Amino acid sequence: MKAVAFFGKKDIRTIDVNIPKVKEDGVLIKMKACGICGSDMHVYNSDMLTEDSTKLIDDYRIIGHEFTGEIVEVGKNTAGFKTGDRVTSVHNKGGMAEYIEIPGDRLKNLFKIPGNTSLETAATLEPFCNPMHSFHMREPGDNETVAIFGAGIIGLGYLQIVKAYTKARTIITDISELRLQKAKMIGADLVINAKEEDPVKKIKQLTGDTYVRYQKKTAGGCDISIDCAGIPLTLLQCFEVLKIENGTLIIASIFEDEIKIDPNMIVFKYMSILGSMGYYDSETEEAFGLITGGKVNRDILITNRFSLNEAAEAFAVQGKSGESVKVLIVD
Repeated sequence: MKAVAFFGKKDIRTIDVNIPKVKEDGVLIKMKACGICGSDMHVYNSDMLTEDSTKLIDDYRIIGHEFTGEIVEVGKNTAGFKTGDRVTSVHNKGGMAEYIEIPGDRLKNLFKIPGNTSLETAATLEPFCNPMHSFHMREPGDNETVAIFGAGIIGLGYLQIVKAYTKARTIITDISELRLQKAKMIGADLVINAKEEDPVKKIKQLTGDTYVRYQKKTAGGCDISIDCAGIPLTLLQCFEVLKIENGTLIIASIFEDEIKIDPNMIVFKYMSILGSMGYYDSETEEAFGLITGGKVNRDILITNRFSLNEAAEAFAVQGKSGESVKVLIVD
């Protein structure tokens, strides 16, 4: 079967490997759609998270974990699934392949897709669970202001959740006009193109510009800021736009570079800092319910589709924020 393997930095190849055998309590899935995740891009860009984000098949590191497909074979002791079931997966690896084998102890991470939801739409479940967790770590009130730095699949997903559940004012910034247009479609109250204007200055103009004792930089008026970009500059901007007291900064991205920060800014603004990565089972079910219930439009975030044979090009395009939000491998 065809599968997409990681060979080294910027080196993704489509290769042939053996179709995995189904265990007595497992299933075999014919892949239909598999998204390229931010963690896949960290593997691709820097050989970071490689063991955690790939599955070893025939001594190759097969990438991909945001996939949907149809069950084509079940083990003789498999319970809860049958051939023909359409499913989406979280936490299971090796998804960028024609067939994916899931053992019995991992079936809890498969969800049956209802008939009103497409396989491509359901493939966006996994990257929707992460911002669901971020949202519940510090839920914004209706009268609060949230600043989102980074309008990729995580930042836009977080925006969708805030809009689905609250009346909070939302500000989102990015350098990609394509992604900012998606944010407008979702309903962001303000979008800022950071290539055209200083987002911190703009946010302070809108939310307040307050002196902070012992600090050279003033405070904005945001109740929550969330970094969904994973860039040193955006994290520092998240610190600065928070209000003078009791603001919350959520770090919802993985950084490839170390960052120098001024701890006095944390002390004198009395802020909270939360790290958000992963999600609870209940949040997976909640995210899936929003998708299948039509409460959010995930299809507008799918911008590019490539075949398994075009995987190298797909990864290159996913790395270009001006051309993509979510890239899918489809088969």
